[in-house]
Amino acid sequence: MSHVVVFGNQKGGVGKSTLSVLYAHWLADVHRQCVCVIDLDTQANTSKTLRRFESGVVAADLFEEGLIGEIASDAACGLALVAGGKRLADIELARPEAVIPAFRRNVARVARRFDTVVIDTPPALGLRMSAALIAATAVVCPIELEEYSIDGVTDMLKTIFGVRQRYNPRLQLAGIVLNRFNPHSVRQKAAMQQLVDSYREFVIPARISTRSAIPEALASGLPVWDLPKSSAREASAELKALFGLLQQRMDSAGVGASMTGVKA
Repeated sequence: MSHVVVFGNQKGGVGKSTLSVLYAHWLADVHRQCVCVIDLDTQANTSKTLRRFESGVVAADLFEEGLIGEIASDAACGLALVAGGKRLADIELARPEAVIPAFRRNVARVARRFDTVVIDTPPALGLRMSAALIAATAVVCPIELEEYSIDGVTDMLKTIFGVRQRYNPRLQLAGIVLNRFNPHSVRQKAAMQQLVDSYREFVIPARISTRSAIPEALASGLPVWDLPKSSAREASAELKALFGLLQQRMDSAGVGASMTGVKA
């Protein structure tokens, strides 16, 4: 069965869109997968970066029955984008019993045509975030090592556990990803230790450092490993190591089966 992977956190600015885009590129470039990226954020940053892969289907249509057509991937790169946009804000005012089942069924349809579906979520808990988690097989939680971010990841884990318990027993927590790490920051090192002490089994043992090559590549619509510069090579090595660990966890049976210490 295809993976449906959500990148989510109830706090903004932690790198969900960046990691969604680069993970999708990694699956397509390194593993030759056919990948569909669904952008559920009204800011549509993921859509801006991946606009050359637009499928013609927009994300707001996934919340209605019978509106989506067939989504085809680009034969050369294996990517297809279901774009975000301002219309998604209206979803938050809709009836949950109507839009969430429709989204889940439409994502299941998409997943039958692709190896992996990657979903970038808005930075707040609402109908779109809930629908994504209910439709997903795995969730990745990026975090920056700041005090408020750690508080946010605790709330996100409670949400994931609650969704799994009530609505989606197949949902796995693939891992917490430490993003934009500064190895010279005493404060970040202390925050990392606090996070590991609290959620050791969920923290992926790989870090993504703050590097200028990553936003530079995204601004050009490219994966960072396509930039011909030394900082891009270093960033690429970190990202590929991270994605490899995430993929191992998602491919292993029973990932996230025990969420000890996290209560809904």
